[in-house]
Amino acid sequence: MAIELQDNARPSAPVLRNQRIGELAQLAIVKTEQRDRLLKNPVTGTLEKMAAGTRDDGSIKYKQELVIHALALPGTTMQTKQGEEFVTPAPGDRVRLILKGLAFGRWIDARKTHRGGKLNVGDLLITGTDQAQAYDQNGKPKGEPIKAQAEADRIPRGVTVGFYGPIELAEPTDPAWVETAEQAFLADKQAEQAAKAISADTGAGRSWLDDEVAF
Repeated sequence: MAIELQDNARPSAPVLRNQRIGELAQLAIVKTEQRDRLLKNPVTGTLEKMAAGTRDDGSIKYKQELVIHALALPGTTMQTKQGEEFVTPAPGDRVRLILKGLAFGRWIDARKTHRGGKLNVGDLLITGTDQAQAYDQNGKPKGEPIKAQAEADRIPRGVTVGFYGPIELAEPTDPAWVETAEQAFLADKQAEQAAKAISADTGAGRSWLDDEVAF
C-alpha cells in the first residue's frame, strides 16, 4: 500500500547543489518539509526568520522553503557538498534538495498536475539546471537569465548566483526503489519521534542554517 506523505522532517543528508548548467537530479522522494527561511544576522551572528511582508491582521509573514528528502537514483549528476569536496551521489544515497523562490513555485505547479496534488513516498522527482541568474545584494535579479555555463563562469566572485531548471513529478517505475524509500521513511519516522521527545524536554529548536543561495 502506498504511503502518503506528511510534511515533517529533520536535517541529515547532504544537500544537492544546483551549481552548473546541464546537471540532472533523479530522485525517489522519502519525505518533504516546509519551513521558515533563516538568515544569519551579520551583526549578532544569530539566525533570524526572513520577513516577507504582513498579513491583513498585521502579523508578519515569513519566506518559506521546501526541503525534499530523497534517494538519489541512477542518472543523477547533480552534486552535494561534503566538507570542502563536491561529490556525485551514488544510486541509493540519501540526499536533500532545498527549493526556495522560483524553484519552490515550480514545485507547486508540478504538484497541481501530479495525482491531484497527492504525493507518495517513492514518487519520482526529476529536475535539471538549464539557466542561472545573478542577484544584487538586495536579492533582486541582476541582468538577464544566463543559459550557458561559460557565461556563468565569468560572473565575478562575490556575486550571488542561483541555478534553476524545470521540476517534474512522476509515478515511480521501479518497485524496488519505492520499497527502499518506504523503508527510509519509516526509519526516519521512528527517529523523529525520539527527537521530538528530546526537544520537548530541552525546548530545543532549529539551530542550523543550510549552506545555500540566499535568494
